Amino acid sequence: MRREAGMTLVEVMISAVVLSLLMLALAASLRTFATTYTAVEQSADRTARLREVTYFLRHVLREAYSPHRGAFHVSDSEISWLAPIDRVGAAGGVTWLRLRHAGDTVMLDFAIPDSETAEKARTDPAWGEVIPSQILLENVRRFQVEAIKVPSRNGDNDEALSDELPPGVQLEWELEGTNWPPLIVAFDDYEMVR
Repeated sequence: MRREAGMTLVEVMISAVVLSLLMLALAASLRTFATTYTAVEQSADRTARLREVTYFLRHVLREAYSPHRGAFHVSDSEISWLAPIDRVGAAGGVTWLRLRHAGDTVMLDFAIPDSETAEKARTDPAWGEVIPSQILLENVRRFQVEAIKVPSRNGDNDEALSDELPPGVQLEWELEGTNWPPLIVAFDDYEMVR
C-alpha cells in the first residue's frame, strides 16, 4: 500500500497563525497609510486655502484707498478699508471691507456704500447687510494686523495714523500651532495720498 502525504493538524494550525499574522500586519499598514493620506490631504487643503486667502487679500488690500480720514482703520486684530473689487455676491465696484479675528476664525465683512456721499462720509458702514460675512480662515490661534510705519528723514519711524493710509500693512497669523510667514502688502495709492 502506498502512503499518502498530507498536512497534520499542527501544520495546519501553524499555517493559519502565520497567515493571520500576515493579514494583521497588512491591515495595520493599510490603516496607517489611510491615516497618513488623510493627514497629508488635510494639510494640502489648508495650504491651498491659505494660498487663496493670501492671494485675495494681497489683491484687495493693494488697491485700498482713503478718500477721507476714517476710510482706513487698523487696530491689533482688525483692519477696515475701501477698495474697488470685481464682484462679491451680487455687488461690484467700491466696497467697504473689514478683516477681523473672531474666536478661532478670521472673518471678512462687506458693506456697500449707499451712495457716493456715503463713501466719503465718516460713518460706520452696515456690515453684512447686503453681502454676508465670509469665514476666510479657521482654527486661527493668533491674528495680528500692523500698519507699516512711515520712515522719517532722521531715520526714526513715525507712528502711522490709524485712519490715514500708511505705506502698507503686515498681517500675521498662527494656524493650528503653525506660524505662517507674514503677509506684507504695499498700497498702490499711497504715493498719490502723500
